[in-house]
Amino acid sequence: MAVDIKEEIANYLLNNCFLIGNVDSTREKYYYVINHEEAFRSIFQPIGYTLVVHRNLRVVQLVNQHGTGRLSLRKYESVMLLIFRLLYVEKRERLSTNVDEVVATVEEIKNEYEKLGLPKKFDRVLLEDSLRNIKRYNIVRPLDRLLDMNSKIQIYPSVMLAMPDTNIKKAYEQTSALLQQYVNSDEEDEADD
Repeated sequence: MAVDIKEEIANYLLNNCFLIGNVDSTREKYYYVINHEEAFRSIFQPIGYTLVVHRNLRVVQLVNQHGTGRLSLRKYESVMLLIFRLLYVEKRERLSTNVDEVVATVEEIKNEYEKLGLPKKFDRVLLEDSLRNIKRYNIVRPLDRLLDMNSKIQIYPSVMLAMPDTNIKKAYEQTSALLQQYVNSDEEDEADD
């Protein structure tokens, strides 16, 4: 039995939260939603979800109206998500407006992480553990195997929506402030490490 395209995309959104319009694997789904926006709104509205289209970022987002279904990140996953957002903002400001792809190297991520002075050292295991949850939700995608400092990770514009804000400058300041909360934090109260 063939699966209806709307059903397939609706399930994809329920499982992944974001559809990215400038990524090959989700481009068709993104444009299908854009062309059938009202139909998708009517699918999600009765079950308590809002379909949000961010045309400037080319991202479709699914938001639960009741605040449930949110992903709980561990401390270091949260730190890495904030670092990805910070790097996205910095690189996006430097890129020309017609460039869609934002890429960071493991070395750039490591440098931002080490600025925080956290007790847990940055290594491949920490990065891979952090990426395991984050990449599932269409926020980042490793472009290489994470074997050396030159390995690359693509950061999707959806990283800006994982924590809402309005403009890039403000986002940079907010992200920097949030990251400062982790500077020299005590890891003894962490039960998950």
